[in-house]
Amino acid sequence: MSPARFLIALLIGLSWSVSGLAADLPLKDRDCAKILERWAENPGSVPKHLVDACKDQMAAAPAPETVAAQPQAAPVDPCAGPGAADSVLCWGPWASLLPAAGPAATVLSFPEEAGDCRSAGGISGECVPQLSPLSNPPEPPLEGCAPGTPCGFATIVDGLTSTGDVEATEFRKFDLAADGTSFTVDPAGSDEIASVAMDVIFSSRPDDFQQMRSRGREGDDESRLIARVVRDGESGDVELAADIWTNGNRSDSGLNRSGYFAWGVATSQSGLSLLNGNGTSLSFAGPMSVDNATNAAMTVNFGSQPSWTGTWTNPAWSFGAGGSVTGADLLSNPAQFTSNVQSGSFVQGALLGEPGQMGIAHIIDVTLTDDTHIRDVGLLREVTAAPSVTSAVTP
Repeated sequence: MSPARFLIALLIGLSWSVSGLAADLPLKDRDCAKILERWAENPGSVPKHLVDACKDQMAAAPAPETVAAQPQAAPVDPCAGPGAADSVLCWGPWASLLPAAGPAATVLSFPEEAGDCRSAGGISGECVPQLSPLSNPPEPPLEGCAPGTPCGFATIVDGLTSTGDVEATEFRKFDLAADGTSFTVDPAGSDEIASVAMDVIFSSRPDDFQQMRSRGREGDDESRLIARVVRDGESGDVELAADIWTNGNRSDSGLNRSGYFAWGVATSQSGLSLLNGNGTSLSFAGPMSVDNATNAAMTVNFGSQPSWTGTWTNPAWSFGAGGSVTGADLLSNPAQFTSNVQSGSFVQGALLGEPGQMGIAHIIDVTLTDDTHIRDVGLLREVTAAPSVTSAVTP
């Protein structure tokens, strides 16, 4: 006798033996279905009151939903689950940083995994899949940043508006004096631009930054910075800075150059060693500078093979990327861009500051599959502190 028929026989036997209580037996819908099936085969084999009870129960049950043939899978919302606040694809408690509503952003589609385990997840032994390996890892577009040294990136355009056609926008390294009195674009490079000495004014802002305005003039040469900054509470030195630079000559418009920048002091080797030794994961977020309607969110996973992932979201578009961390340098892996990014795109950046007060300066040069070309620079602030390692680092 099959298990289903044995269950039915057992239920029927119980119903005969306790017929006065049979109507009160809490039967499941699937049991009633089997009982009615048995009754249809042999009406005399099932008590009438049990059949009637099952008919009433099945009639009261909601009708099953009709499933369309071969439904198209809907995009998964990474921000709908209970872990949304920890997801690099979601803003969580920082939702107020999102831009105003606009056209729907592109649904992010990440590349398939190669299937092998990059490493086991510690005690759990869980497989951490790796993405398809690169046969020719890319070289950084700009020189990297040595741990513990001043480091920054800038866009550069002709004229004093700081913005220009994306195809005429270039990237250069950027350096800033800790007191804000001078800056250099492309230091020691073939296109070096050195500011004149500038006077500096700091003022408060409604966020976690201070406003810095630096301006200087020597003859017809004039330099200017307008930047949001984070300063050391004791020395007053600028630790993180981002936004607008200009440098020009009033008598020769051909020498006028400008752009946006992000700058700080690259994380020290002791700070990096501590973070990697603890296997810490840190999250960073903030607006880009050229187009501050674009918000970025990045997560850096420290350890024996540190890596990063990130998303950039604009009212008109979005994309995702990931890559490696070498020392303080971050560089994208072409295989980890979302599917709406064309080949030849890159993200480069550097970790700034020490654990507990960190940031990321970075540049993006990305062309989407609809031919949208984006060149921008940004400064991201740490939004998930690491309390377990904050007190252990000596700046």
